[in-house]
Amino acid sequence: MRRPLVVALLGILFLGAISLGAQLEFLGSFEIPTEEWRFGTMPVGGISGLAYDPGTGVYYGICDDRGGTGTPGRLYIIKIDVDGTGIHSVAVLGVEFLDSDAATPGVQIYPTKGIDAEEVVLTPDDKFIISSERDQHNIPWLRIFAKDGILLGEIPLPEKFVPGEGKGIRKNLGFEGLALSPDGKTLYAVNEQALVQDGPLCSQEAGTQVRIVVFDLSGKEAREVAEYVYVTEPIFAYPKDHYADNGVSAIAYIKDILPEYDLLVMERSYVSGVGNDIKIFGVTLAGADDVKDVEALPYPFTGKAVKKELLLRISALKDLSDIPVPPDNMEALAIGPALPNGHHVLIVAADNNFNPHERNLFLAFEIVP
Repeated sequence: MRRPLVVALLGILFLGAISLGAQLEFLGSFEIPTEEWRFGTMPVGGISGLAYDPGTGVYYGICDDRGGTGTPGRLYIIKIDVDGTGIHSVAVLGVEFLDSDAATPGVQIYPTKGIDAEEVVLTPDDKFIISSERDQHNIPWLRIFAKDGILLGEIPLPEKFVPGEGKGIRKNLGFEGLALSPDGKTLYAVNEQALVQDGPLCSQEAGTQVRIVVFDLSGKEAREVAEYVYVTEPIFAYPKDHYADNGVSAIAYIKDILPEYDLLVMERSYVSGVGNDIKIFGVTLAGADDVKDVEALPYPFTGKAVKKELLLRISALKDLSDIPVPPDNMEALAIGPALPNGHHVLIVAADNNFNPHERNLFLAFEIVP
């Protein structure tokens, strides 16, 4: 259900362009305190994926809340005012709720813990493809929705991804990233950390092996055509108490803008007592081995993984960060509109987990060919 805007959002604005000596230039940031972001009486946050709609100029932000702070399966309609001098405002224009039952007319709301939505892409014919890491039974899915939230169908997953004894996606480490080619014919999906059978989780000594799955959407039914191995970086620091991780949190299609790469891949690391460390890589698939028919990867992987080139680092370790804004739990990437010079904007957004100690942080970069 779409609702009118009833509140204005206030933020903290940082302006100014900083050259990174690569292909991204920092334009600015915008932050909204967790306790202040509301749409009517609804708390806003948990943004784990963003999709830009060039037809309307708005973004769609998928919320990964499983029912702890409101109705699960909600999609925010967001206006981001951004130009070559920075981000000037971020405002919620409306909310759509996702349908859980294609057989029943109207939107059937997901039950609590029935969805853990992580990413959204918008197709050229105005449909959403959305990933969920898990339902009540820890089963991930990729589903297709109309713009009003009605469930239209599902993309079958390769069996090796379905959780089972000794295999599949690990709990809460599923499809964090989706990317779609501009013609809508090719979908890319990536798991956050290794499948059970593909090797260990990330550590300070070694990265984790994940699979970039390629689907052909040009026919009547989606068809998997390839899988490629992507190896993350190791965790950037040792924790001061107990928790540390690193995995892929988002991807975006970039070949039409930066032809030397196929995808942008964002790795998001958190180390307790230290903070977050975010890296964005340009990734090339050509030359990598297709492992679609390999049920369990050797560890360490002995074949050819995809090539990756670091384009941006945003770190709690100030001496290692490319920008002066400390990162938070960055989970969303979206290629936005073109600037007057023809260069596109890249938006990076944080999932605040509805935690007052985390931030609703939006960062803008100019993509320089």
